[in-house]
Amino acid sequence: MKMYEIIMGVVLLVVSVALVILTLCQHSRGQGLSGALTGGANGMGAGASSREDQMLARWTMIAGVVLFVVAIVACAVFSRLA
Repeated sequence: MKMYEIIMGVVLLVVSVALVILTLCQHSRGQGLSGALTGGANGMGAGASSREDQMLARWTMIAGVVLFVVAIVACAVFSRLA
């Protein structure tokens, strides 16, 4: 295994764990999928999110984009090497 393969694997692992942790730290809004299917109360107009919730959402989105980009780059690089 070459050094860049190890680095890409570690980056993917760290970003994916960070994405899971950031997702679990967020507060749930509404009842989720079960509320949508059964016609439960919607979360619209439930009040503005706090600044911390907005920051968590932003960091979660950034981590998701980074995970997506690194995975695509890893697939492209490793497919050319094989």
